[in-house]
Amino acid sequence: MDQGLRQFKRMYFFFYFTVAIFWAFIVPYLNSLKISNTQIGMIISLMIFSGVIGQFFTGYLCDVKGTIKNIFILWMILLCISVVLFFQSQNMLYMIMLISIIGFFQSSVMALSDSWVLESSAQTKSNFGAVRALGSAGWGISAVVVGKIIDQTGWHMIYILYIVFAVLLYLMVRKMQDGKQVENTSPDPVRLQDIKVLFSNKQYVQLLLIYFLLFASLQVINMFAPIIINSYGGTKFHVGLYLFVAAASEIPILFYARLLMNKFRLSHLLIFAAFALTIRMILIAYNKTIFTLILSGALQIVTFSIIVFTSKYLIDEVTPPNLKTTSQMVAMGIYSGLGGIFATILSGWLADSIGIKNMLLAQGGLCLIALLFSVIYHFLYCSKMKMRYS
Repeated sequence: MDQGLRQFKRMYFFFYFTVAIFWAFIVPYLNSLKISNTQIGMIISLMIFSGVIGQFFTGYLCDVKGTIKNIFILWMILLCISVVLFFQSQNMLYMIMLISIIGFFQSSVMALSDSWVLESSAQTKSNFGAVRALGSAGWGISAVVVGKIIDQTGWHMIYILYIVFAVLLYLMVRKMQDGKQVENTSPDPVRLQDIKVLFSNKQYVQLLLIYFLLFASLQVINMFAPIIINSYGGTKFHVGLYLFVAAASEIPILFYARLLMNKFRLSHLLIFAAFALTIRMILIAYNKTIFTLILSGALQIVTFSIIVFTSKYLIDEVTPPNLKTTSQMVAMGIYSGLGGIFATILSGWLADSIGIKNMLLAQGGLCLIALLFSVIYHFLYCSKMKMRYS
């Protein structure tokens, strides 16, 4: 195995372990402060909105400066400081300010890590799924361990653990090679007007719409699964266990993503994932117990895991070489960022207005729309194309 590939696998495990310490438990933490679903949705949407700004700015900055590694390290340091400061007060205005700063850096480093893998070498790019699988393992283990620690010691342990693992991550990342230094195919810096090229590409725009709807639905699940568990009398350990089941379920598909791409078109996989996510939303809507909700996390295997790796490869296929990082960051900013804002604000308000069950069913309707657009995309652009990864 290539040394760079081994480094990325180790890095992804520790990176997602670190990110999960805060991100996996922010909704349970806010819920513990007796904040309404609407208010939680607004706070999380602010976090995601600042992340959208961060992704747009960071993607452009990386393409202009020709580096991913250095910006990743700087952003992680600032993210760690922000997480520590967040838990120093429960004043609403203070938390809103810090959550916005956290969102800016957290969304940026999560998108940067993916771009780093895709732009480092042909081998790391073709093995993105296997690399991302180690991230899922880190996330799942972190969720269970941290959830248990919070139950026993309290919320303050989040920022202590974050510092420890952020330092370990830094020691690991500083020895890795910069993706942009390995493969920077254009000597010209990216100009802002070049981004217009992306939005004149009909395939790119349609993919953004599809993944906007799908990632919005995934964000709803991420936000309300802990709330539902808490409403049934569950603990932070139960939340962590749900997240562990979900993350562990991602690993097989991500690990064998390359094999799947050899056998199936990416557009076929996208259609299947959109259908599976629709079914998942309906099942969660009619869920009655903590046990069955935890088991529903296993459906991550046919939803999130397929959605995440197809999004990376399909976006990469339709963008020019000099805009690779920018295209991924802009895409994540729109479908993960704006999609998350749309999902958290709307779902929080709907949950308080018509109930969580009806809100989830409405979200399932949006998944059906994504399924329809996925089918249209396949017949317009992919049905007669030769499979690229066979």
